[in-house]
Amino acid sequence: MKQITTNWRHFLDNLSKTKTIPHAILLVSSYSDFLDEKIAEFLEIFSEKPQIFQHDFADNRLSKTEFLEEVNKLYFSSLYGDNSKIFLIKNIENAHISVLNSFLKILEDPPLNTYFLLTSFSSDLIIPTIVSRCQIFFFNDLNRKNELKKKLDTWKKTPYNAIYANIFTNFDQATLAIKAISDSDLDKLKSLLNNLTKSKFDFLLFLNQVLTKENSFIFLQIIIAHFKQFFLNNSGFNKKEAKKGNFFDLNSEKMVKINQTFKKFLSSLETNANFNIQKSGFLVRLNNILT
Repeated sequence: MKQITTNWRHFLDNLSKTKTIPHAILLVSSYSDFLDEKIAEFLEIFSEKPQIFQHDFADNRLSKTEFLEEVNKLYFSSLYGDNSKIFLIKNIENAHISVLNSFLKILEDPPLNTYFLLTSFSSDLIIPTIVSRCQIFFFNDLNRKNELKKKLDTWKKTPYNAIYANIFTNFDQATLAIKAISDSDLDKLKSLLNNLTKSKFDFLLFLNQVLTKENSFIFLQIIIAHFKQFFLNNSGFNKKEAKKGNFFDLNSEKMVKINQTFKKFLSSLETNANFNIQKSGFLVRLNNILT
């Protein structure tokens, strides 16, 4: 019967102590980079480096014959040496039913010292008989964000790490982008956004000064996140208050236009067009929306 465990860290710590490892583990998440991190953490529990056999069903449709040839390598290697062997199967939901049926028989009688580590976008896409033989870990978006924030806090403690964890999907991607932006610039940006009714010109001038091709993505992601939160927090206010200047009037029509404008600008950065011209056009369009 399948066993669903929620605490991955506790599971790994326990394995390190007991050395009792399930023969089949299924990791489920929609974030492939995040799953790669979990795989690396699992491999760290072995005191001696295990042999690793790997296949990713996202790359191609492995035939039943080819799959069995890979498995036979496991059985053959089991005859020599006591080192652990890991058969890593990524995106198993894409495997052909004939491959899965063959794999099911292997799970019923696995090779000596062999452990199967499977990953999938969704356990619902895998035949239940395989799922039932696995210890399963589900990693949702909140798990990913919380773990990324912890890593960022260890790397560099800033009040913006929670925002970075919402924007980026992995640590390397986040740190690379963060290096292109300063906390002082983010402090200034936050102040301008919170007083947009009185500082629209200063806000646009600031963007013109600080935006580069390298940091535009992170700046714009933070700005759009602020606009979305502002829209949700103030959607119940009326237009009379907005006209008095008590708060920035951000209706659903403006929100859609802002999203479209930001998306268009970010897409344009993938071209070889002149960045300053791209930026000027973006700021003109944004000014028209905010007016």
